[in-house]
Amino acid sequence: MCIACGWKPEGDDGIFDNPIFKYMQDAFEKAGPQMTDNDTIPDEFRERDLAATGYIGPLFLYSLLKNSGSELIKYHAKQSAMLLALHMLNGVVGIVPYIGKPVKKINTAILVVLAFLGARNAYFGKKEPVPYVGQVISKLLEVL
Repeated sequence: MCIACGWKPEGDDGIFDNPIFKYMQDAFEKAGPQMTDNDTIPDEFRERDLAATGYIGPLFLYSLLKNSGSELIKYHAKQSAMLLALHMLNGVVGIVPYIGKPVKKINTAILVVLAFLGARNAYFGKKEPVPYVGQVISKLLEVL
């Protein structure tokens, strides 16, 4: 007998006697005929996914190679590249005696949060800079 829900198997089916499993099986059978092999992800969502995954380290290169014509991907690839460069510079900060390692840990946490915020903007299709750092990055890229 299940301690959580009070269900105990009584029939030959064992686990499939559970009403939850019966409900799930019915739901899958109803949804099954609607799904076809032709169902694909729209390009808009594929573009957003690529832009968002670009914030995972050097994967922005993959997203640029996969879809180089997209303005959204180019924008977020630039933001991600600059965050990656800041992360590498953060490694240099860790060399400084006494205060280097604590400052590096704080900077790393901030950069991870900024990468999550950038990925969220990319996933929702927004071309907004990463807070604080992204605005500086945008101004630098305009000059270059």
